[in-house]
Amino acid sequence: MEVVDRSTKFLRQVVLGDDNSGNSLQDIPLQDQHYALCLVLELAVQRATLSHILDAVLLLLLIYNKRKEHSDNRINMACMNPPLVPLLRRLASIEAYKSPSKVELWSDTVKVSATECFLRYLQLPESDTEPVDLQLAAIVLMAHLDRLATPYLPPPTFLESPKLFQEVKAWGWVPWKLQEGPQACEQLGELGVAKMACSEKTMIILTTSNHVYSTSHNNGVLCPEKIESLSNKEVVDIASRADGKHFMALTADGEVYSWGAGDGGRLGHGDAKSRNEPHPIQALASHRIVKIACGSSYSAAINDKGELFTWGRGNYGRLGHGSSDDVSVPTIVSALKGQHIVDVACGSGDAQTLAVTDTGLVYSWGDGDYGKLGRGGSDGSKLPKLIERLQGVHVVRVFCGNQFSLALTNTGELYSWGKGDNFRLGHPAEEHVRFPKVIAALKGKVVKDVSVGVVHALALTDAGEIFAWGKKEYAHMADSGITEEPSPISALSSSQVIGISAGPTLCFAWGTSESWRVGLKSSFRC
Repeated sequence: MEVVDRSTKFLRQVVLGDDNSGNSLQDIPLQDQHYALCLVLELAVQRATLSHILDAVLLLLLIYNKRKEHSDNRINMACMNPPLVPLLRRLASIEAYKSPSKVELWSDTVKVSATECFLRYLQLPESDTEPVDLQLAAIVLMAHLDRLATPYLPPPTFLESPKLFQEVKAWGWVPWKLQEGPQACEQLGELGVAKMACSEKTMIILTTSNHVYSTSHNNGVLCPEKIESLSNKEVVDIASRADGKHFMALTADGEVYSWGAGDGGRLGHGDAKSRNEPHPIQALASHRIVKIACGSSYSAAINDKGELFTWGRGNYGRLGHGSSDDVSVPTIVSALKGQHIVDVACGSGDAQTLAVTDTGLVYSWGDGDYGKLGRGGSDGSKLPKLIERLQGVHVVRVFCGNQFSLALTNTGELYSWGKGDNFRLGHPAEEHVRFPKVIAALKGKVVKDVSVGVVHALALTDAGEIFAWGKKEYAHMADSGITEEPSPISALSSSQVIGISAGPTLCFAWGTSESWRVGLKSSFRC
C-alpha cells in the first residue's frame, strides 16, 4: 500500500502541475496530465473506500477551479476535459451488494430519487476518447456513491421523526424468555428486518438487503441462517402461515420460489413432494407475479395483469375452481376473469379464501362455517362470490384467520367477521358475526397493517401503535386470559414500530433502535 500511496501522490502532482522540480503547469504536457488524472481516479475506485473516492471528487473540483485562466472566471475549455468516459462507464457497471428494497411497507406508490433520475437519463459520450467536463464527472461520481449507499439506509418508516436504527422485539409464548415483557431479538435486529413470515415451527425473515433467513421460533434460541439458494436473487416478498408448513418467496423479476411440506400439491411443482430448499415454480415462469400468499395447505399468487392463481388442497372449494379437487400446479381462477385482483388471503383448516379487486370489491369462497365468507349464514362456495356488505367501502387488503376474516379499507378502517370464540374478532362479545363489522375499538385509528395468528391478531397504526386482541398468552403481555377488544401494547409505545408479525403462539414487532446501524464495510462487485 505504501507504493500505491506514493504513486498516487506523484500522479496528483502531475495532475496539478506541481512535481517539486519547479516545472509549471504549462511545462507538463496536457495528455500526460489527463493520463495521470485517469490513473488517480482508477486507483481511488480500485481502493473502494469512501475517503479515497471523496478525495477523487475534490481533486476534480480543484482542477476545475485551478484552470480558470481569465480575470472574469471564463474557463479555457481546451484543457479542462480529460477522457473519463471509460471510468464513468465502469462506475455505472458496479452492482450494489444489495438493491434498494422494493418492499413498499406503507406507500401505494414507488418513489424515485433525484439520483435515480439523473443516472437514468445521463448520456455519456459514445467515444471513449471524447472529453468529459470535470464538474460533470464529479457529480456523476457522487451520484454513484449515493446509488451504492442508498440500499444501506435504515428501513423506511411512515413516522414523521424516524430514528436511524432498528430493533426487533417478541412477546407472547416466547421459548427464549429471559425477562418479563417484550424480549429483544438482537440476532434479528442485526439483519435489518423488512418482513417476517411465521409458520407452525419456523419463521423466515426478509431483510432490507433482499436476503432471506430462516430460524426456528419454538426452541430456546434464535439462530437465523441465510437461505443460500436465494442469495443471488433479489427477493422482495415472502409468505407463510402461522399454522402452515410451507413457504414462498417472490423476486423483483416476478419469479416465485416455494419449499417446505408438499402434500396436496401446495408447492406448485406438479407433485406432492416436500422440498427442503427453495425451487422455482415453473408453471408461473411465463407470468410476472406481484403478490403471493400461503394458506395452511394451499397457495395463491397474483400476476401483473391482476389474474389470480391458486393451487394445493382443494377441500371445501377453497381454490375457487368449482370443485374440491387438489391441484398441484398454479391454475388461474377463471371465475374472476374480467376482475383485476390486487390482494389475496388464504385460510387454514376448514379454509376460506378472500380476494380484493382494484376497485375495492371483495370476493370470498371456500368453507362458510361461522359466517366467515361474510354473506350471512354458513353456506360454503366453490366459486368466488361478492361480499355485498363491503361494496360501500373501498377495501385494499384482506386477511384470513382461523375461522374468521378481516378487511382493511383505504381509510384505515378494519372490518372482521366469522367465529367469535376467544374474542378473535375484536368485538366486545364472543358471538359469531356473519357479515363484515367494523372493529369499534379501532375507530379513530388509521390501521396500516394487520397480522393474524391462530386465535389472536395484531393491528399497526400510522402512529406506530400496536393493538392486540384474542388469547392474551399469544397476543398480549399477560400470561393468560382473553383480550376482549383491541388494546395497545403499552410496553412498545415508546418504540417507533414499522412492522408486525403474528406467529402461532407469539408475536414480533420491529422498528427503530440504537442497536441498528450500517456496518463499517460494505462489499460491491464489478
